[in-house]
Amino acid sequence: MIKFIPLMVLAFLASGCAMKITSYSPSILMEGEGRVTVRYFKYVPSDEGKLKDNQVDTHFGLNPVYTVNKINEYVSDALSKELKFIGYKLDPQSSLSISGNITEYSLDYIGLRNVDAKVNIEFIITDSAGGIIKEVYRKNHEGFHTASKWTTMEFTLMMNEALRNCIKSFVVDAQAKKILG
Repeated sequence: MIKFIPLMVLAFLASGCAMKITSYSPSILMEGEGRVTVRYFKYVPSDEGKLKDNQVDTHFGLNPVYTVNKINEYVSDALSKELKFIGYKLDPQSSLSISGNITEYSLDYIGLRNVDAKVNIEFIITDSAGGIIKEVYRKNHEGFHTASKWTTMEFTLMMNEALRNCIKSFVVDAQAKKILG
């Protein structure tokens, strides 16, 4: 049976089935307070014509991996859920607006041992207090998640964990800089 495991994995990867990443559940255990609004996130590889708007970059992977929604909407929704879970009030009238550029949303499952998920987002916060819009924060954050190929093939969990790590890195940094309360 052990001899057939690599063949079964290869057959799965070469089967021609596209895999879908479905939903995101918040779980960052932090505290925060204040009002914010989440604005538009741009999925750069899609805008450049390299990937579809809901396609995860699998580098040299044999099968495409997609999210159910557009990746920019998926990220915006995940950030909104995490901020609300942490304690922020989502308010479209807030003077603090969060947007960003998703520069990498990838899943590398070609290799002998590991599957690597990576998310890279440039987060931007603007403040419109006093009627003047000014950028108060701009920084790239990365989230990673690595799992053994032999223990999981659940891409949704892996990509969500990488996204969660990226969002957490952003919130921790924005709180440390006193931009988010």
